Formats: sequence, C-alpha cells, structure tokens
Amino acid sequence: MKRTTMKYSLIAVLVIFAIVPALIVGAVGTLSSISYNNSVRESEFQDGSLVRANSIGTLFAKYTSDAATLAKLDVVSSAVQSGGSDANTTIASFAQGDPGILDVLILDAAGVVIDSSLNKVEKGSNFEHFEETMPAVSALMQWNNYETDAFFVSHDILVDEKKVGYVCVVVSPSEGGLIAKTLSGKYTTDGSARIALIDQSGNTINFMGNGSVMWESQLDSGIKNKLPVFFDASVNVTAPVKDNINNGTAGRYTYSCGIIPNVTSWRWIGIMEGSSGIPLSSLISLAVLLVLAVVCCLAGFFIISKIIGNMHDMIKTMNSIDAEEGFSAMRFDVKNNKSELGSIQSSFNDFLDEVAINSDRYKTIAKLSDNMLFEWDFHKERMYISDNALQKFDLKPEGATLSNGRFLDGLMTPEDADKYKRDISAMLKGQKGYSAQYQIKSKTGAMVWVSFRANCVTDRTGELLRVIGVMTDIDNEKKLELQLSERASFDFLSQLYNRSTFTSMLNTELDRRGPKKIGVMFLDVDDFKFINDRYGHSVGDEVIKFVADTIRKRVDNRGGFAGRFGGDEFVMCITNQDDIENAEQMAMDMIDDLFMGYTSSEGIMINVKASIGITYCPDHSTDVNELISFSDTAMYFVKKNGKNNYHVYVPEDSENDEYKDPEGY
Repeated sequence: MKRTTMKYSLIAVLVIFAIVPALIVGAVGTLSSISYNNSVRESEFQDGSLVRANSIGTLFAKYTSDAATLAKLDVVSSAVQSGGSDANTTIASFAQGDPGILDVLILDAAGVVIDSSLNKVEKGSNFEHFEETMPAVSALMQWNNYETDAFFVSHDILVDEKKVGYVCVVVSPSEGGLIAKTLSGKYTTDGSARIALIDQSGNTINFMGNGSVMWESQLDSGIKNKLPVFFDASVNVTAPVKDNINNGTAGRYTYSCGIIPNVTSWRWIGIMEGSSGIPLSSLISLAVLLVLAVVCCLAGFFIISKIIGNMHDMIKTMNSIDAEEGFSAMRFDVKNNKSELGSIQSSFNDFLDEVAINSDRYKTIAKLSDNMLFEWDFHKERMYISDNALQKFDLKPEGATLSNGRFLDGLMTPEDADKYKRDISAMLKGQKGYSAQYQIKSKTGAMVWVSFRANCVTDRTGELLRVIGVMTDIDNEKKLELQLSERASFDFLSQLYNRSTFTSMLNTELDRRGPKKIGVMFLDVDDFKFINDRYGHSVGDEVIKFVADTIRKRVDNRGGFAGRFGGDEFVMCITNQDDIENAEQMAMDMIDDLFMGYTSSEGIMINVKASIGITYCPDHSTDVNELISFSDTAMYFVKKNGKNNYHVYVPEDSENDEYKDPEGY
C-alpha cells in the first residue's frame, strides 16, 4: 500500500466517523423533541416534590427543636425531679398554633408520665409506648389516650449530664394539623402528583391525597421495592433535602423520594402517574435513523479491516517477541521503506534495539546493587524479581501479583501481611509511591526486617502500567533501634516501666477495655527515708529491687503490668478479672510478703512496710490521670492512718485537704 492510498483510506474512515455522530445527534434531537413535554412535566414534578420535601423537613425540624428546647428548660427538669406540675403552662404553650400537636408530655427516666399539656394522659401512669431507648421520632401508631393515630418526637432531659426523663411531643397527621396541610392536595399542572410520608414500620401518610393514614399493604409494593434510598445505610441523613433525592420510575409511576434531614427513620415520596409513551410515527423515524447509523458503521468497519489486513505481518512479528527471555533478535522484515508501513517497521526495529540495551543496563544495575529490586507489569501480569532477592527469600515470581497483594505476604506474620496488603491496596488506589518496614522470613527461617519502597508508573492518561520497588535489608539497624527503644521504656533500677511508659500503656488499656473493669494500685514504701539513712543507699537500692520483684510476681503472666514513678513509688495495672475481684486480698498479700522481708547483701534482715491505694475503672474514673491521682490519694489515707495497710479510694478522700505526704518527702 502506498502512502497516498493509506492517506485516502484514513480520510474515508474519518468521513464515516463524522457521519455517524451526525446521525446520532439527529436521533437524539428527534427523541428530545418527542420527549419535551414529558421532560417539562417531570421537571415540574421534581421541583414541586423538592418544595414539598423542604416544607416537610422544616416541619420535622420544628418538632425536634421544640422537644429539644423544652428538655433544656430548668422548669421542665425541675418538674421531672419534683414530680410537680410547675411546667404545665410552659409545655402547653408549645402546643398552641398547631392543631396537629395532640399533647406535650413530660416523662421520668422510667417512662412514668409527670405532666400532660392537655391533661389527656393520667399523671403517674406509664407511657404506653415507652422504650428503654426512646427514638427521636417514633413510627405512626395507635394510642389509647387519643382518638386518632399519631407519632411522637422525644428528647432526653439531662441534669448534670445524667438522663432523668424525656419530653415527648405527640403529633397527629390528621386533618387540621400542619402535617396534613403540608401533604394535602396535588401539585402538578395535570393534577397527577401527590406526596406522602413513610415511617420505619411502612405506614404511609396521605398517599391518596385525602389526609388519611394508610398502611403498607395499600402502598404499591412494586414502587417500594425500587426505592433503594429507603434502606441505603450509606446515605448522609444529615445532608440537605436536595442532596438526598432519588428519582426514578416504577411500573406506570414516576417517583421522587428522599430522607428527611436528621430524621433517620422517616422518608418522603412524591408519586406521579407516567406518560402514555412515544407516538408510532416517532418510533418509525427513530428506526430509520438507527438503520442508517448501522450501515455507516459497517462501511467504516470494512475500510478499517482492509487497513488492518495489510499490517498482519507486523502484528505477527510483534507477538513472536518473547518477553520472558528479554528482547530477542527477531525484528521486522522491512520490504518497502517508502511505504508508511515500512517506515513504522523500521522505527519499531530501532526502538526494540534501544529497549534491549536499556533492559541489559537495568539488569546489570540490579546485580551490582545491594538493594533487592522488583517490578510488576500490570498489562502482562508478570513479576520481575532481582537475583539477590531470590537468593535471600523464598519468592516465586510466577505466583506473585500486586493486584491482590500476593507477593511477600506468605513470608510475613499475619499482622504484617494484613498491613502489607492494606498498604499495597492504598498505593494502587492512589497511584502514588509509599515506603514501609516489614519482617520477612528468609530462606534460613529467620525473620528479617526490610525497608520496602515502591512507586507507580502510569502512562500520560494516568493508567497504571507498572509498579517498581526496592527492598533493603535493615535487620541490624532495626533491631538496634528496638533495643534502644525498649531500654528507654524501663526504669533502670527496678526494671519496671518508667512513668511515661506506664501511663501510655494504661491509657491504651483503658481505650480497649470494653465492658471489663481495670484496677490500679499505688504502692509507697513506708519510712523509706529511714532505711536509706540507717543502712545506706546501697541497701535502699536493694529494697527497691525487692519491692519490684514482689510486685512483678503478682502481675506477670496475669495480663497486668507495673511501673516505678520514682523514689519509692510504684503503680500497678490489674486487668485479670479474678484479680480485680480479689484486689483487696491481693494488696494484703503483697503487704505480708514485703513485711516478711529479705536479707541484705550485708547480712541484715530488712522488713519492708508499704501503704497501698486502690482505684477501679470505671467505678472511680475512666481518665488515666485521675485513676493514678485517686489511687495516690487513697495511699496517703493509709499513710495518715497508721501505714502498712491498704485503702480503696472514696470521693471524700479528694475533698479532704489533710491528705498530704505525712513523711514530708
């Protein structure tokens, strides 16, 4: 094929691809004109639904705001605590102006009615729809005290951050109320659209547009089954109404629906009967346009096939190049340098030669480097691993793939493998590089620390082509770093955790305790200054070690840990639930063990006395600093009252200014 022939062939292809879009545009224009009336009608329906939905959202916001405002009033909280009717006038004022509000109730924490704005519910009776966790907005339900179905909006009444009761605004959707006025009537020009509310039990309000309450059986199940917004937990329920709209069709209906902001259990739905369809003449015109488009596409396909047929030899040669063995000596057989195909083949031969040189250079660098290299080709799903990596680790290139994280994970601990897969997934998703450190099992069976760095390579359109990475053996440096870190966490003399490490570990234990209790003991050696002054600091150091060993026997292998806060102060964290149940006995046993004493290096029998303060989480506090401070306060109570004993903290200890260190240091 000569250059001119290919040139004109490509021009023909371009002409065809210009005609086809024109036909498509014509078809779209025809359909657009046919559906104009329907689009206007649907736009009117959606706009009207949004207006109604915003009104509904504003109305529910008013009810929840009223309940929240009442719950925060002092007169309401006082009424709950006293059981009186002091708040009756206040709650009655909130029901005025909306005939749909049937009643405003004040309940105590057990659901007993303290007051009723309209006195329709007997005071002292049990609230008939009380739940342990009162919903912010309940479902529509039947009531014994009112003559119509209703729902309630509730809010907790808090005193000193403790729930003492509830405010319940009872609302009816029946005729005359604001809800009925908001839902009433049809709102499109042809009068075919109406709006309804659906609660969490499937009750439908005003579906027929007559202000009546209807049940799930009367709502077309075919419509409800096609409304994913009703059950989609990922929807942002706090977003504005316009951001939570789901439009669509179900059977002969068009619908627009969404979530009422800040009311997670209720939905609104606008429903309009569908149009009659597209006229037959329009369908015929559309069919003609489609036939013309198909004919043009077939013509374009024929011309392109002719061009591709002339390139068959070139494609065959390209498929014969074996990338597994690098770039082979195979090259294109250029028969005509003057043709466009011949020019392409010559250029590609030059490119293959350059790539072969670069490939050899890449492999040489990999052999000379101490770093271990790898490369994952996403198109060919092929992994290259440098020889030094294969010699050190039992890696299998044929089974490796980064698309699902299978590469190093089989040589890692489960924890490191999970972290590695998460890191790889994040890297591929963001198409950026990352670095991390992992432990990998070597061929000798030893776990070796490696630094892992990888980068994504993309084409100009952003499509991922390769991941290139390097692993570096950092085992010696990492182990030295861990040793230094471990030494920095311990008190040198007692070999217990130092203050900062103990506090950090206790804070972590409190965060993950769940429903379990945690005990904290603060131990201080009695008359330690006297021991130092009489026997010398070397014996004092022995006493510190003796106390630390005694504590360690009580917490080691029991899930607990201990630390030295300096001087003769020690703190223990107890997590074993049996030990916590017997914490007082445990403290007494330690006091007895310490008093039995030990023989010093100078042959002197040293009997050690100690005072212990005890606190519990969550009984006394959930804050790490308060738990330690309270146990310290309880310990000073023992110091003040005879020493060599234990004391469980009570709040009165913190209120007494006497609890200062009686030993004066």
